[in-house]
Amino acid sequence: MGVEKEINNINESGQAIFEVLIFMPILIFLYTIIFNIGSSINVSINQQKVTRRYFYYLNKGNSTLPGFNELEGWEGGFLRVGVSMIGYEDKRSGDKSLGPCFRFNGFLTGDTGETCEEPIRGEKATSFIRVFTAYGICGQTYSYNGSRFIVPEGSVAPDPRSNRANCAVSSNN
Repeated sequence: MGVEKEINNINESGQAIFEVLIFMPILIFLYTIIFNIGSSINVSINQQKVTRRYFYYLNKGNSTLPGFNELEGWEGGFLRVGVSMIGYEDKRSGDKSLGPCFRFNGFLTGDTGETCEEPIRGEKATSFIRVFTAYGICGQTYSYNGSRFIVPEGSVAPDPRSNRANCAVSSNN
């Protein structure tokens, strides 16, 4: 009593190639996103290191931050200053500091003609990201008396770690 099972012979020889063709663009797209995000995070970390190191290099031996040389550029713009800071810039465009720019390529969107310097106006989202970094510390509070910054009367340069009011910037606008 031999029962013979019928075996269906289905030809599956091209299925692997078909799956590769379908999923390869998706994998490449995900790889470019992960690569761009990783690059921007790496640049941000390195900017923080460089900015912090350069800040302390510029202010070495100075225990009264911000210094009067730094305050000269702020005259007329601020009434009270108690913070010293520095920022990282990749380049300047007029009076604006610009950070490094990374582009995220869209999936099946083509080239929109957008550049990092001139994003398309009216769009809800851009395909570019800029990484900015600033570093600063609190220091002595100075007040603007109309012609120059001075240490307020009665102030004996309090310890900035014990007085949160020292880390303040107020403008006359």
